[in-house]
Amino acid sequence: MAAVGLCVTLVAIAAMAVDHLLGDDPGLEDPVTFAISAVLSVTLALLLFGWLVPRTVADPAGPVLAATRGLWCSVAALLGVPLTMWLGLPFVMAGAGLVLGLRGRGSERRSRATTAVVLALAVLLFGTVGYIAQAARKL
Repeated sequence: MAAVGLCVTLVAIAAMAVDHLLGDDPGLEDPVTFAISAVLSVTLALLLFGWLVPRTVADPAGPVLAATRGLWCSVAALLGVPLTMWLGLPFVMAGAGLVLGLRGRGSERRSRATTAVVLALAVLLFGTVGYIAQAARKL
C-alpha cells in the first residue's frame, strides 16, 4: 500500500514538474504553481494512504468497503482529469482506487472492485503517457 502511494505521488510530482517547470523558453516556467501542486498531491496522498486505505483494509468488512471506496476513488480520479490534472491529484486518487480495488476483488463486490482497478489503471496509464509526450515535446 505504502509503495503504491509513494509511487503515484512521485509520478504526480514528476508530471507537475513537466507541466509547471519545463517551459518553451529557457528557465523555470511557473515554480509557484509547481510548489502548490506538489504540496496538494502530497497532502492528498497522506490523507488517502495514511488514513483511508489503512482503515479500510483493517475494517472487518474490509474487502466489501474496499471495493466501494476504491470505485469512488477511481471515479473521482477519472472525473478529476479535466478539472485537476494540472495539479496532479488524479494520479494520487487513481493510486488509492487501484489499491482498494485490488483489495476488494475477493469480496462479493468483485465487479465493483474490478471496475475500480480498470478505471484507476486507465487514469494512471493515459496520464503518464500524456505527460511523457509533453516532456518529449518540451525538451
